[in-house]
Amino acid sequence: MIKTSIHPDRAEPNSWRGIFRINCDFAHSSYNDPIVFPLQENAAHLHRFYGNTLTDHTSTAASLFMQGESSCQGNKLNLSSYWLPALLAPSYDPTNGDRLIDSQGEPAWKVVPAVVGNDDEAHEIFYYSAGVDDLESIQTIPVGLRIIAGNAMSQPGQEQDTSIVRWHCQSWGSDDSSNPRFSSSIPECLAPDRVRLDIFFPSCWNGIDLDSFDHKSHMTYPVNEGGPNGSYCPASHPVPIVRPSYHYAFGVKPDVFEPQTQSSRGWKLASDMYSTAEQAGGMSLHGDWFNAWHPQAMQALLDNCIKQGLDCHDGNLANGFRLSGTRPGSQFEPQIINAGLGF
Repeated sequence: MIKTSIHPDRAEPNSWRGIFRINCDFAHSSYNDPIVFPLQENAAHLHRFYGNTLTDHTSTAASLFMQGESSCQGNKLNLSSYWLPALLAPSYDPTNGDRLIDSQGEPAWKVVPAVVGNDDEAHEIFYYSAGVDDLESIQTIPVGLRIIAGNAMSQPGQEQDTSIVRWHCQSWGSDDSSNPRFSSSIPECLAPDRVRLDIFFPSCWNGIDLDSFDHKSHMTYPVNEGGPNGSYCPASHPVPIVRPSYHYAFGVKPDVFEPQTQSSRGWKLASDMYSTAEQAGGMSLHGDWFNAWHPQAMQALLDNCIKQGLDCHDGNLANGFRLSGTRPGSQFEPQIINAGLGF
C-alpha cells in the first residue's frame, strides 16, 4: 500500500455507478486454462495471462493464494488470475510485404501486445464496478469464484451481444450512454489508432456455487428494466457481487499492421475457429477470471469506491492509500501453433 493525497471524483452520471480501476502488467502466455481444462497441460488455445505469475493448468484457489506473486497493482493483495485468448496479426516480410510462412508450412502469425499499465504510464485494464443500481446490496466476490464471460464458440451468424463482449476503434469515441458504436468483430482501425475490446462479466451469483458444469450457470447478468426498477439480480441468482470487466487497447503499429492498408485488417483471436480470410476475426471474444483477492482488500474497494459512487483510478482505495505498482511476470511467449488453436 502507498499513501496518496488524491481523492477520487464521483463517477460521471449515466456512466459507471461506482468503479475501482487497476493496472496490470503481462504475466505470461501458454496453452493452459485451469477453469476449462484443469490438470490438462497444453489443452487450450493460446492465452495471455495477467495477475498471478504462476497460473497454469494445475492452479486452484489454494495455489493462487500460496504460490507466485501478481503482475497487478497490489501484488499479494490481488493474486487473482485474469486471462483471455491471444490477439494475433498476420506476419509479413518487411522488405516486400509478402505473407510469411511458419515452420509447419502454414501462414505465420505474431502476437499483438496490449498496452498495459506501469508506474509511469497508467492504462487501467481491469475494472471492478457496480452491475446493479442498489449499491448497498452489492457483496464482495467470494474467494475462489471462477467466471467466464463471452462465448469461445461464436462465429459468423452467431455474433455475440455487444453489451457483454465488443470491439471498437479508439477514434470512434464509443460510449454506452452517448455513442454506442461497437462491433462484434475486430474493426479495421487505421494507424496510429488503437483497437479496443471490452469484456463484462456477469455479476449476479446463485449464492452457493463457486463454479458450475459449464462455468457459467452459477452466474448471470442483471435484469435491466429501465425506469424506476433499474438493474437488479433475478430470483434465480439473487446475490449481486462486484462486477469484473476487462478493457484492453492494442496499438495499430508498423510491426503488426497490414502493410497495404496500414490497418488492423486480418487480425484474429487465437480462439477463432472459423476462417478469417473473408470474415473479420474476433467473434470468439471471451475472458476467464479466478478470484484470489485478499478479502479485506476486496471489501475496501467495495465499501470505499463502489458503494460511495466514486471513480477510483490507479488502485486508489479512497482512504488515503492506493495499491502498490505493477510488476512483470516471466512474460514467456510460446510458439504460435495452428494459428493459436494449439496442439
